[in-house]
Amino acid sequence: MTSNNVLITGASSGIGLATARLLASRGYRVVGTCRRPETAPSIPGVQLIAMDQADPASVEQGFAHALKTLGHIDVLINNAGSGELGAVEDTPLEDARRMFEVNYFSAVQLTRLCLPGMRERKSGAILQLGSIVFSLQFPFKAQYCASKAALSAFTLSLRYEMHPHGIRVHLFEPGWVRSEFHNRLKPVWREDSPYAARLKPFLDFSRDSDPKLPGGGEVAQIILKTLENPDSPVRIPVGSQARRFFIASRFLSHQMLDRLLRWKLSRKGAP
Repeated sequence: MTSNNVLITGASSGIGLATARLLASRGYRVVGTCRRPETAPSIPGVQLIAMDQADPASVEQGFAHALKTLGHIDVLINNAGSGELGAVEDTPLEDARRMFEVNYFSAVQLTRLCLPGMRERKSGAILQLGSIVFSLQFPFKAQYCASKAALSAFTLSLRYEMHPHGIRVHLFEPGWVRSEFHNRLKPVWREDSPYAARLKPFLDFSRDSDPKLPGGGEVAQIILKTLENPDSPVRIPVGSQARRFFIASRFLSHQMLDRLLRWKLSRKGAP
């Protein structure tokens, strides 16, 4: 695409860092957000600004800063995310609300802030980092799955609204990715939790560091390719694992998917 002013959230690590670095190297003007820019790694050609995705006031202030810096925003990449591992019974409701603020409501807020300018210019792109959990849900991630499913459904609905206005909308659905995100997942359980014996193997499963998994740089390449190809599909599974899950969710019954997941977890020692 010819327009090149990009706002990307969660740009201090993982997919966000790799994408901001790649886009800047290709001539895009990039503003990235993170909670503490003063402690984040420096990225050549990228201006980092403070934004706490869990705080709507911070999101609005950060957007105003980005808009002042760039003049206008052609591309919004909602990448920032938060997650926890825990049984529904053990996860405090305030933790679930925070996950929805970060993973869903902040993305909706930034999308709404960007749309008037894009609509007026009759061009733009909204790129959302969803998750394969929209297609295949996992235990001990109920709140995370719900927040990402909300973002995915929002994105697929939004694309119909934006099509007449020349605004592209894409949903990326990564599976496991080699990044800091999964290693930072906080396990939540009570000392006497009846779920602990099953949660520990799933925690190991979620932190799988298989070198065959795509890294942040590979995901960034897919994002760039999507940006520069106006005929890119709306839903984009990222990585061979995600593509397998994407296909399986369409052809296998819930009972078959349950058996497959139980088999995978049993190999990690789950009872």
